[in-house]
Amino acid sequence: MFETARRSKTTEVIIGQIRTAILEGRLTPGDRLPSEKQLGEQFQVSKQTLRESMRALEHMGLIDVRKGVGGGAFIVEVDEQVAAQNLANYLYFKNLTIENLSEFRRIMEPYAAARAAERISPSDLETLQQVNDSTRENLKNKKWDQVSRDEIAFHRLIARQTGNPILILMLDFVETLLEDFKKILKPDAAFMESVLLAHEAIHAAVASGNAQMASQQMLGHVIDVEVYLSRLKKSGAGRKLWENCLQMTE
Repeated sequence: MFETARRSKTTEVIIGQIRTAILEGRLTPGDRLPSEKQLGEQFQVSKQTLRESMRALEHMGLIDVRKGVGGGAFIVEVDEQVAAQNLANYLYFKNLTIENLSEFRRIMEPYAAARAAERISPSDLETLQQVNDSTRENLKNKKWDQVSRDEIAFHRLIARQTGNPILILMLDFVETLLEDFKKILKPDAAFMESVLLAHEAIHAAVASGNAQMASQQMLGHVIDVEVYLSRLKKSGAGRKLWENCLQMTE
């Protein structure tokens, strides 16, 4: 299945060949890779180099190395949350701004909302309602962390209506970043209430099947969130929280 890996950056060559085999469908989730001895012979690399490559692949979430009888290296499907978090970790070092985040959301989230209005299933529509109900109950009980999780869950479910794995992943990781921004800036209860009202309006537009209205409601919501978080970051307390967070990560 694999070719000799006798070039510089051997580990990258091995990883590249295995990823290509997955892309081409020659390896699928659940498939067991050849034994360590067989892989070493195919790639013509040392045991140490091969093990470094396997550790890297495991860290990337592409394989699961199991011990014991029936063990070995197995191809696994990368978890969405792991992929989104890895993208988020990369962007933490890019001086990311709320405006950067919002620009992407302005482009993609209205489209996702329109698609939701056109194709959402009755069960997903009911789940959206349940998420909003949960948000209201958690607001009432001042469970702020759960409110934030509900807000993100709402957007993630909307994103899934696109049916596009690329958009779903990108929107998911953007929501992960947004959640982190909120943890730093700590929006107040009034803001969370306004978010819920926006989500309820989006839900109503999606439920009516009005794609244009759903898109407009989502765009207005994204802009409102951007304005609020930007203003909060510029405030004295917001700057202090932001700076303290940056110092902790340095």
